[in-house]
Amino acid sequence: MGSVTVETKSSTSSARVLRVLLLEEDSSDAARILRELKDAGLEIAPIIAGNRSEFKNALGAGNFDAVISSWKLPDSDGSEALQILRACGRDTPFVLVTGASEEKAAAECIDCGASDYVLKDRLGRLPFALKRALVEHQLLEETALLRASLLENETHSRELLENSVYGIFRVGFDGTFSSANDTMLRILACSSFSEVQALNLANDVFRYPEAFAKLLADSRERSVVHNAETEWRRRDGGFVSVRLHIRCISGSGAADGIEGIVEDVTEVRALERQLQQAQKFETIGQLAGGIAHDFNNVLGAVLGWAEIGYDQSREHPQIAEYFAHIRQQTDRAAVLTRELLTFARRQPLQPRPVQLNQIVENLMSFLDKVIGKDIEIKLVKGNLQPVKAEPAQMEQVLMNICLNARDAMPDGGLLKIETEMITLDDSFCHFYPGVLAGTYVVLSICDTGVGMSPEVRDRIFEPFFTTKERGKGSGMGLATVYGIVRQHGGFIHVYSEPGQGSLFHVYLPVMEVAIAESTREFVNVAKSKNLQGSETILLAEDHDSIRELTRQSLTRLGHQVLAAADASQALRLAELERPDLAVLDVVMPHMGGAATAAQLLQHMPGLPILFTSGFSENANNAVAQVPGSHYLQKPYGPTSLASTIREILDS
Repeated sequence: MGSVTVETKSSTSSARVLRVLLLEEDSSDAARILRELKDAGLEIAPIIAGNRSEFKNALGAGNFDAVISSWKLPDSDGSEALQILRACGRDTPFVLVTGASEEKAAAECIDCGASDYVLKDRLGRLPFALKRALVEHQLLEETALLRASLLENETHSRELLENSVYGIFRVGFDGTFSSANDTMLRILACSSFSEVQALNLANDVFRYPEAFAKLLADSRERSVVHNAETEWRRRDGGFVSVRLHIRCISGSGAADGIEGIVEDVTEVRALERQLQQAQKFETIGQLAGGIAHDFNNVLGAVLGWAEIGYDQSREHPQIAEYFAHIRQQTDRAAVLTRELLTFARRQPLQPRPVQLNQIVENLMSFLDKVIGKDIEIKLVKGNLQPVKAEPAQMEQVLMNICLNARDAMPDGGLLKIETEMITLDDSFCHFYPGVLAGTYVVLSICDTGVGMSPEVRDRIFEPFFTTKERGKGSGMGLATVYGIVRQHGGFIHVYSEPGQGSLFHVYLPVMEVAIAESTREFVNVAKSKNLQGSETILLAEDHDSIRELTRQSLTRLGHQVLAAADASQALRLAELERPDLAVLDVVMPHMGGAATAAQLLQHMPGLPILFTSGFSENANNAVAQVPGSHYLQKPYGPTSLASTIREILDS
């Protein structure tokens, strides 16, 4: 019979010393047993127990590689010893040494967990029985470890599948579901797998069945398809955008079909569209603002020269009339540039605390006249906190949206205006880049008109975009609304479907406390009082035509003008002669008006400052940085400038 080598659990080739607990009353029999084991080449470190008590004490003192027990014991037998060993929770190999008369009982112990038994008159077989028991025990331990590892891996895989943030499913080529995890159920708005089984992936889930057909063909051709995006229809009727990873399982031993991993990207795509829309309007706003700024300077020069020409040609009525027409058209162009600046959010504001309900109520009688009798106007007012806004611009927001609604209802309908308060949390703002959490006043304007397609809805706030006939609309109405609302720290949501009307929600942040106005704007109205003066005026203006026009206008009124093309030249002129007032453009090369004013005031405290600008995102900050300063908006005429200067100097 071949020999068996007992190795360590680390699978090294060298034999190890075996700790063996020997339960034997007779010392001579114990010696025979140990000699047989030693003669077989086994290295034994034995512990010998003569009775049940010693046996229990030995088990409590440590672990053993094997237990060898005689059948006959003074106070028990081998069967009871086996029971004591197993009661300790140990699966240690257990070999019985018995006489011929007890062979049947010993054999029955095999069924109770004994590893083997050896007759006393055949002790030569004991080393083999012990070695085999040790090897079998080691194999059982390794098998148990492997089974536990497989069970753990299976549990982890099941948990990963069930708790995955991705939907995981398997369907047949005909679109019938055979499995789906919990995330897949949530994506499809199903509460149980039976509801999923009632759906067909091709006909019920894919919004466009031809997309499923193409995906199926690609998976059969390439086996694996990654990053396929499409739209799915949920069980509740809603739609979701999904990204799919598909694997064809045809011929793999399982039922033919496809396995898929699906990611719900609806929120991601919504955020991308929001961001793209915001970036588009920001780009358009920068372009519109830049054009309007340059155009404002040109208009200012045209308006000024036309005013001078009109004043100097009063004795020639026909010529004066030409200049009057130029002024009239220039004023209309100035209105257009102001609308562009409003869209670009570069129109200087003079906000104050206002009640939106009061603005709406004041406009109702006017709306009745311009909307038409075939359109019913319904007003629902909520209890509102004040907002910090420019009343005239809030009126413009309401008027422009209402007029747009009127044009959308050529056959009449219902126009509903509603105000309310709402609090937006961070979860809402997560879907709308640039929107801050907080409390808002909401102005809602709903019509029952023709509605808009998604393509039109995405473009309604673009400057000069209109669906009206040529000559029927400038395309600046809603663009102006967009600019006003954004400049006031608010935002707009529009909901519309063709044939279902439109709903505009205008959100404006509420005021926590009323803030005192820090700026002052002088109305550009000519005064009847004498505008003549003899004071020295420092003028810093980088636009050549406006600078020359302003210099001539003020010189004709008797002022001495120190005209500079930039801040550096203005500071040098002020060192040579102290001015009585400084007229500074807010935006100039190298150094702006606010910085120029700060340097002037260091050397000439109390010097009156008048800022001018067509636009500047920092215009209000520039005025606020210089206490007591004043502001005049471009384009302005010579009379408006002279009136403002006269008022400042006289005060």
